[in-house]
Amino acid sequence: MEPRYRTLMIGLQPQPRQMPPPPLDHDVLSAIFAELIQTDAYQGFTFTPDGRGAQFNNGHDDTVELRPMVFSIQARMNGPDVLTVETAETKIARIVSLAADKLDVPAFLQCGIQIVAEVDAPGDDARAFVAETLMRGSEQAGVLGDGFFGGAVRFRNLREPGNPDEDDLSIEPDIHNDRLIYIDYKSARAAITGPIDLDQVSILMGEAFAFLDGPTMQLLSSGGE
Repeated sequence: MEPRYRTLMIGLQPQPRQMPPPPLDHDVLSAIFAELIQTDAYQGFTFTPDGRGAQFNNGHDDTVELRPMVFSIQARMNGPDVLTVETAETKIARIVSLAADKLDVPAFLQCGIQIVAEVDAPGDDARAFVAETLMRGSEQAGVLGDGFFGGAVRFRNLREPGNPDEDDLSIEPDIHNDRLIYIDYKSARAAITGPIDLDQVSILMGEAFAFLDGPTMQLLSSGGE
């Protein structure tokens, strides 16, 4: 099995220089957009409703939002211009680096990553695979009434007590195409021993993709055996 990636999303909490952090400079945000569109096809630029940040977009699933307390970037990987894992990581890293440099952000306090992917369901029946194979043929759904089925399997890793780091993996049938399995993976990392820098952001993205390419595909290929 090989995953086909739909989106890569990342959220970063900038390390503030003062509290509360002031609004982001509008001229700097405009300069970021002007430089960014030389390499990435963002069509829309708007300031956020509160005037403290800005949003760039090339459709609802290809966006950049820069606010004083969060940088949020979503890259569509299965669009007309397909992004490989490497090009998606490079795109995100380029945007984060540009924004951090222009806005004078030295590092980040938290990093959240979400990757959405799909994979072909064994036997072209995602509902049966999730309910009967991953959930071991559970009959509990039938107690709820006709039409209910085992619709998702979720795995979590809460790390050590007191450590806010977390991994969350959800596997379910694609409600729009029962021949596909929908995969949603989230990881959250906090700056525990020191701020998160740009190199660490790249490492975390690589680790997230490696988890999906490796252990997650192994789980699906083996049916959880």
